Amino acid sequence: MRQLTATSLLFALMLISGCKDAPRDNPLDPSSPQYANTAPVKGRVLLLNQNSGIVSASISSLQDGVSVSSDADGNYSFKNLTMGKQTLVCAKENFVPDTQQVVLQNLTTKEVVFELNGAPYVLAQNILTRKIDQYYPSPQYFVDVTASVSDPNGWLDVDSVWFTVDTLLSIPMDYIPLTKQFQITIDKYDIPTNTIQWLVNKPLRIRSRDRSNAVNLSTPFYVSRIIENSATPTYPNINPTTSQKDTSGPTPLFQWLPPDVTFNYTYTLTLSRDVPGQQNVVWTSTQVRSSSLQLQFPADSSRLTLSAGDYVWAISIVDEFGNYSRSKEAPFVVQ
Repeated sequence: MRQLTATSLLFALMLISGCKDAPRDNPLDPSSPQYANTAPVKGRVLLLNQNSGIVSASISSLQDGVSVSSDADGNYSFKNLTMGKQTLVCAKENFVPDTQQVVLQNLTTKEVVFELNGAPYVLAQNILTRKIDQYYPSPQYFVDVTASVSDPNGWLDVDSVWFTVDTLLSIPMDYIPLTKQFQITIDKYDIPTNTIQWLVNKPLRIRSRDRSNAVNLSTPFYVSRIIENSATPTYPNINPTTSQKDTSGPTPLFQWLPPDVTFNYTYTLTLSRDVPGQQNVVWTSTQVRSSSLQLQFPADSSRLTLSAGDYVWAISIVDEFGNYSRSKEAPFVVQ
């Protein structure tokens, strides 16, 4: 029994002595030179509720302070992130950031997929001013605002669009399927001072929101011009001598005086049939040169003639931006 015990003791000592120099190559052993306190991460950045990859999104580790970018298919990867809890943030301009918490383990690749909701954005925006002169009660002023809005998740994701002036004015815009634009016509009484001149030099913006409540503001744009002066119809019109309407044949010659302005412009002439309770536009001529002071109806080779009855016409000046000022209406009779 003693001999067995001594033998066992000797074997144990030899075993312990041999283990002192045993190599440690287990990568899971913190004492091994092969051990690394890092883990890889890979994944993809997608549009919310879609399988489309987002290129050039930034994915960052808050703990390690490193970032990578997604490729053309939305794929990304980190080779070595510190094991344990990690906070990964995915961001891109005009997208709502996505944050995910993960726990990394040694030698285990963690796959993390981000889904980003793109905020709507403005492709084009414009504002035009209109002055319409009239005998009573006073001239009318309007602004027409249009905006083309899109969304990375598809234009159907656009929920609502507003025309805004700082925090002082916010008016919802209507979507027009025919033009695929949002638009709104604002008269002077919709504006705090009851004058569209209040808009001059103020930064104007389009505010858009999607169905996930992502909101975006456009770059500012401005009123280019409000045209106060216009041309003056002279014939046919109310005859100042007789106070009666001038009479004309079926192809009248329209004449006017030029406006007192210094910018470039063209004329637009509009002719309407005047019937009880309404006016129906029967002819319009646009892009008439500013050097012209008369225009013969129908101004082309159509041989169009006017039937007998009451008519009114007006002459507008239109600048290069599309702002315009229309004259008072001039009534006449075709016999």
